[in-house]
Amino acid sequence: MDLDEMFGEGWCLTLAPHPLTETLRLMGVTDPAPRTGSPGRAADALQQPRGGGGFVLGRDVPGGWTLALEGDSWIGSDDDVLRALTAGGGTALSAYRDPDTRTATLAHDGAVLGRLELSGGYFGGPSGSVDTAHPVVASLIAVGFDASDDCEPTGEAGTEEPDGRLVLAVRVLTGVTLTAADLEGPWTGGPSRTATASGPPWPESPAQ
Repeated sequence: MDLDEMFGEGWCLTLAPHPLTETLRLMGVTDPAPRTGSPGRAADALQQPRGGGGFVLGRDVPGGWTLALEGDSWIGSDDDVLRALTAGGGTALSAYRDPDTRTATLAHDGAVLGRLELSGGYFGGPSGSVDTAHPVVASLIAVGFDASDDCEPTGEAGTEEPDGRLVLAVRVLTGVTLTAADLEGPWTGGPSRTATASGPPWPESPAQ
C-alpha cells in the first residue's frame, strides 16, 4: 500500500471507535452524503478547493471502526477532535502526511497520549514526553516503536517503511489490518466546519 501514490503528499487517515455517522459528526461534517469512486477519484475529490476548509470522507471497516480520509487538511489529527473521538473510552489514531512530515497522533479515553514519527519509527517530542507504562503506548513499544532518546526502532517497527509502520500501529491499536482495498470506498462525507488547511495541527517536535 503506497499512500503517496494514491493521495499525493497531503493526506490524513483517522481510525475512530465510532459508527460512521457519529465519527463524521465529531469531525465537523454536518451533512454527510454518499460518494463513490476508486482511490484516484477519491483523491481528486479531496483535492478540490474547499474555501480554506477541510473535506472528510469516511467508511466503515471491520470491528466497528470508521476510517476517515482527508486531503490537505488534518481535522482527524487535531488534539481536540481526538479527545472527542475517544471521550468515554476507546482508542483512536490519526496519521498526517505533508512533504516534510509523517506523524501519527494517539489518543485514548479522552486524552492525547503522544505522537509517532512514522518515518523514523519512534515517539516524537522531548524525552519522557510519553507515559511508557500506559497500555496503549506499551503495546507499540512491544512491536519495536522506540520511546527512548535513541530513536531506534526494533522488531517489526524496525523493518517497515513509513506506510508499513502506520499499518502496524493501526493493527496493534485497533485490530484492523489496513489494505489498499479499504481505501477504495464506497465513501460517505462532506465539508467540515472544523478546520482550515494552512499548516500542520501541532508545532514541530523538538529534536531528540
